[in-house]
Amino acid sequence: MKSAVSIICLLFVLTLQGQVQRFIYEYKFTNDSLKKDSMKSEYMFLDILKTGSKYYSKKQFDSDSIQTVAIIKQMKMNPGSISINKSFGEGGIDYIIEKSYPDFRIEFSTSVGMGFGNTDYKVLDDRKLSWKILPDKQKIGEFEAQKAETLFAGRKWIAWFTSEIPFQDGPYKFHGLPGLIVKIEDAKHTHIMELKAIKKIPERQLTKDEIDALAYKEKMGKRLSVNQNQYKKLIEQYKNDPVQGYREMMNKPNTKVSINIDGRIISDNAEILKQMDKTAREQIKRDNNLIEQQL
Repeated sequence: MKSAVSIICLLFVLTLQGQVQRFIYEYKFTNDSLKKDSMKSEYMFLDILKTGSKYYSKKQFDSDSIQTVAIIKQMKMNPGSISINKSFGEGGIDYIIEKSYPDFRIEFSTSVGMGFGNTDYKVLDDRKLSWKILPDKQKIGEFEAQKAETLFAGRKWIAWFTSEIPFQDGPYKFHGLPGLIVKIEDAKHTHIMELKAIKKIPERQLTKDEIDALAYKEKMGKRLSVNQNQYKKLIEQYKNDPVQGYREMMNKPNTKVSINIDGRIISDNAEILKQMDKTAREQIKRDNNLIEQQL
């Protein structure tokens, strides 16, 4: 058994030479504690390279691919007028988590705000994970896994890791176990991530059009860098005044905004802000079971 595991470990190390190892997780969750019976499901990618990993949703991957094609087309037709449409689908997870090796520096890319009034941030999360490895063992999918527990972001988490895949990484911000985390869930079973598939993504040379499109997206989508404490304050500020970004945008000269509510067009700024504030606060109230209960 040990020799078989050693061969698997060697194969995983060798495949990193010029390739990306993509670990596909199914993420089941509910952000509303009153609707535990209506779990949402989304597939997430954990891409592992020699220098680090990137964790993001399949919906986001598909959206980015469509966006890149659209930008290339616009650059060829009218390079002076290019629009970027951010869309991840209903309930889509739009955050990205990047971990650098070997120090496991974590950068969490996300947005604070709603619609056109939001701001993109890159958050340096320096919170440490302290694991308790337990003797319990269980087969998760095709892998023999061992149990571990940790407290993180206001929740107790139960993880299953396998030494058959020699990466000290896992979904979301989780890492630091002697093998890949193949399943992890919170103690209340409202956030569950489980490995479903593994793919090798061959490295390929980007075309000039793709490089130009990526450079444009990078320029237009530049994120503000903040630390974890600053991010916490931003979230608190948003909860206290969720339409601040819209208010600032509306106060700019020559800015006209209208919204459609139940077939009724509203163009009065005060009424727009009132309606949007109501919508945002209702959403904040529903999102009472986010993956991180404490920031």
